[in-house]
Formats: sequence, structure tokens, C-alpha cells
Amino acid sequence: MDKMMADKDPVAASAQKYKPIQSAVPGTTLGPIQINAFLGGEKLYDTPGVHLHHRQAAVVHSNDLPALAPQSRLRGQSFPKSQVSSGNGTGEKDNSNGLNGYSIFWGGLVRVDILKALPETRLTFYGPKSLQIHMVPTDTADEFYQKEVGVLLTPPTGKQRADQWRGLETERQLQIKVEDVERPACDVAISGLGWITVEPVSRVLTSSDTSAKGAAGEVHLVVHVPKPVEIFVRSPLPVGKSGAEWYQYRELTEKEEEDRPKLHF
Repeated sequence: MDKMMADKDPVAASAQKYKPIQSAVPGTTLGPIQINAFLGGEKLYDTPGVHLHHRQAAVVHSNDLPALAPQSRLRGQSFPKSQVSSGNGTGEKDNSNGLNGYSIFWGGLVRVDILKALPETRLTFYGPKSLQIHMVPTDTADEFYQKEVGVLLTPPTGKQRADQWRGLETERQLQIKVEDVERPACDVAISGLGWITVEPVSRVLTSSDTSAKGAAGEVHLVVHVPKPVEIFVRSPLPVGKSGAEWYQYRELTEKEEEDRPKLHF
């Protein structure tokens, strides 16, 4: 706001020159900041935002907050890939069974166990690029996390913060019904971090393999996050050109209207 005012008001321009107006990291305003931004002597105040305890930013160390801030346009990272980590985070493993029996770590903040999936199910992660994603067999996932949290799996960053880290205490089991393989089944959103798009069948496969179009079933996931970070399932967001291929506008159902938060004026 002060930046826009600076074009016409010399006082605002002066305030912009000598006062920190914005930060790349959310949650850095600790108290009211007075800004002399008007010729008439009035004051402009920048105040702290509302603390949301259910977001990832509320549970990580303040020095790790920059890792949660997107630095560029979000681009999804899809799994499975041909390279799959073994129990020590390196090496290759046969992935002919798709995602079944694997766990995916999103930094040290999220773990997704795939209990049941269609052979061509794909998970696409949208979030900060600084959080690396690692995929390991579920039977070695506990050991892998204990060994690599604070090292390969960050945040938390460093041994000292990892020793104080309470771990991924919240667990939610998801049973996602697949009704149309030509569009994503849903998004699994992690509050304050990003979301995971659940695609029952790869779009490349649906365009080339007609037998895949008749596939249906369920995807069963277990998602682990720090307490009290929220996990919620929503309709998939149409992202990029591929989203335009399957997105269709529809009205809310009666149940969705009933569950929708009510606004009172």
C-alpha cells in the first residue's frame, strides 16, 4: 500500500525509503509498526497477522520459515519415478507394483504411506521447492525417518532442532474413491505447506491405453504430519494446461451446500 501511495505522496515515498515494508517470510511482524505516510500527519500501522496454530509455520523453528515460502511459480513433482530410495535413501528398487507398499516423505514435515493404489496411480506434490521429496519402502520408513530427519529430511534443520522435534504425531487415514480415471480424484491439502494431487491413472496412460479408462476402485493413504497441522481433502484444482482438459464447472450438491461455511453479515 505504501508503495502505491509513494507515487503521489512524498511523505509515503520517504517512509518507504527508510522503513521495512514487506518481507519474503510470513509471520515476521512481531508488533505494530508506525509509518508516517501522510502529509496531514496521520499514521499508517502495519500489524501482526492472525496466528493460525494449524499451519506448518506454527510448528517449525523460526529459522526454517524461509523454507516454507514459495520463491517461484509452483511446479508439481510427480511420483512414482524410476529411481526409488532404498532404506538408506539411495539405490534403486523395482517399482513394477506402482506405489503400493511405499512411503513418501515431503521434507521432514509430511509422510504419506500408500496402502492401496491402482497400478498407475500417481501423486503430484505442489509446494516449496526447498523441501526435498524422498520415496522409500514403507517397511523401512520409520528407520529412515529417525536416521535422516534434520539431515536429508528438512525442516527441521540440524541435529539440535531434530533432537527437539516432536515428530509426525498426527495421522489421518484416507479412503479415496476413484470414479473417473480421466481426472484427478482429489487434492490432499497440508495446511500452510501445499497439496498433493491424487491421479488414479497417469494422463499419458489414459490417452494411450483404452483398458485403463475402465479402471475404478479406491486409493488408501495414511498421511502423517506434526501436531496440530491440519490435513483436509478437497476437489482437485485444475493446474496448467492439463487441468483445462478435464475441468468442468458444476453446481454444489445439497450436501456440499449444507457443509459449506455460512457467512453472516
